[in-house]
Amino acid sequence: MLITATLVLILFLGMMGAVIDQAFTRSAEEGVSKRLMIHVYGLLAVTEVERGQLVMPDMLQEPGFNTLGSGLYGLVLDDVGVELWRSASALDLRLAASDRESLYLGLDPGTERFGQLPTQDGSIFYKAYQVLWQKPDAGLVPFTFVVLQSMAPFESEISGFSNNLWGWLLGVVIVLVVLQWTVMNWGLAPLQALARDLKAIEDGERPLLDGDYPREIQGVTRNLNLLLSSERQQRERYRTTMGDLAHSLKTPLAILRGASSALGVDANAEKIQAMQGTVEEQVARMDEIVAYQLERAVTSSAAPLKQPIAIEPLVMKLISAMKKVYRDKGLEFDVQLDRAIFAGDERDLMELLGNLIDNACKYGRSKVKVQVRQPQAEGLLIVIEDDGPGINNADRARVLGRGARLDLQQAGQGIGLAVVGEIASRYGGEIVVQVSSLGGARLVVSLP
Repeated sequence: MLITATLVLILFLGMMGAVIDQAFTRSAEEGVSKRLMIHVYGLLAVTEVERGQLVMPDMLQEPGFNTLGSGLYGLVLDDVGVELWRSASALDLRLAASDRESLYLGLDPGTERFGQLPTQDGSIFYKAYQVLWQKPDAGLVPFTFVVLQSMAPFESEISGFSNNLWGWLLGVVIVLVVLQWTVMNWGLAPLQALARDLKAIEDGERPLLDGDYPREIQGVTRNLNLLLSSERQQRERYRTTMGDLAHSLKTPLAILRGASSALGVDANAEKIQAMQGTVEEQVARMDEIVAYQLERAVTSSAAPLKQPIAIEPLVMKLISAMKKVYRDKGLEFDVQLDRAIFAGDERDLMELLGNLIDNACKYGRSKVKVQVRQPQAEGLLIVIEDDGPGINNADRARVLGRGARLDLQQAGQGIGLAVVGEIASRYGGEIVVQVSSLGGARLVVSLP
């Protein structure tokens, strides 16, 4: 921008300087023409004609005509170009015949002619003026008065003006370029600050653009912040989904592992058939989990579509799976189910119940209690209890966070209850950790 502005400035001021220089030259030439005409009038004033002969005084009032080499010359010509008189200053003046003819040929009485002629010492200006002189016998005699002046003073004046003009214009260009550079730096300073802030975001030193930006770029910074927030949320959603996917696949994998170990070397056709059914069921479940988590990764947090889902079949299916996973514990399940209906996505309900029941089975010693109630006034209540070590009051808020684990002896990532909380929150519900009557933890999920 600065280079372009400088080039435009130089072009504009250059054109302006050329116009001014040309205008001054023409004005100076007009001044020379007027001064020469005044000298012509001065010669006419002292001219006399006696007996048909031109008579001029020996000394003229203008000193330049009387001094040799003064650069000011006077001539008087007749109608055929014969020189009748020349000033003392013009004794060494030499004019070519063709140049002399240009002084009088085609010049009418009462008219003037201004121009330039070459000489042995350089060019000179001339002013020619023709008059008709009245003779005593009533005759008319044409005379052409010519005043010539050296161009040296004119050229010196033009040269001095041009030097001053272009010197000042150069100074103006330099000053304006400096001012433009200052103004551009000042005007583009917010963009430089924006670039620094973006570099800070790239280096991880700040999360968003939070500087005090001018109104002209606030729209850009606002949109950049939205883009950064969206990208960060999308990245976090991908990371969360990958963790949830790994967590969700644990149960089907554990079932497959348990079924494989239970098959043994003395497997008969009945066990093999049962194993095949288990594998097919868990592979289908894993396929559903993968599809579900991928869908969550690419969709926003908008409210899910609601469909009536019967809860009892899902609970019984999950309990059957948990009995296979935790076969060694010999858990006792106390199931109390109303004919409850969940309005939402079946996969969300499966994820929610699966994590709650899996946690209860993992930490419970021998008993797990599952209750699902749907009183009209309170909405849907899901209560899962166990007889495990329970959760201290100080740890109840922390255990609902993603990645938080209280028992490092048990395998896991500490995201199961966080997933339950996210699903409940998405449906406008919540999860609460309490103390169970069985002695362990009591997890209550309330959904509107």
